[in-house]
Amino acid sequence: MMAATMAFLLLAAGMLQSAVPGMAWLASAKAPFLLSLVLHYAVTHQRAAVVWASVLAGVIQDSLSLMIPVGYSSFCFLALGLSVYALRDFLFREHLITAALMGGAGAALATLMIYGMLVLGDLSVAVPLGWVGLKLAGSALLGAVVAPAVWAGARALERRVGIADAPKEPYEQR
Repeated sequence: MMAATMAFLLLAAGMLQSAVPGMAWLASAKAPFLLSLVLHYAVTHQRAAVVWASVLAGVIQDSLSLMIPVGYSSFCFLALGLSVYALRDFLFREHLITAALMGGAGAALATLMIYGMLVLGDLSVAVPLGWVGLKLAGSALLGAVVAPAVWAGARALERRVGIADAPKEPYEQR
């Protein structure tokens, strides 16, 4: 059931990410639905699930992009997912504030990592540094908005199918 739920959530996040247009006033930053799902798995599931979610979400994201070679996002998502997984004992997992902070910081870091890999691989188009800063800020803003919704939706679905237990107290840390 875990694999089916992950597949459904990845497909839904991929469809949302492709359907929601980029914000022109934020340097065409797109809402990071797939990254938010990876971060949800990093906080709530075992390492194997984080790895699978990271690789598959990265492949889906790169397949939706025209400029990013397949595998770049997978590497970034994997690095971020495993980093959050290592720190998850220090996080309040049930709080939407945690989701917003992780989503914002994760989206900005993923954007910076992908842009850095494109520059190092001579695959980037020359853009002003201000545009990169605006895209980082836009990614962080959209990540902070999208991640709580993705985390809440994924958690509700996992509780409905019996993968996750309902919390006993609102501030319980697992």
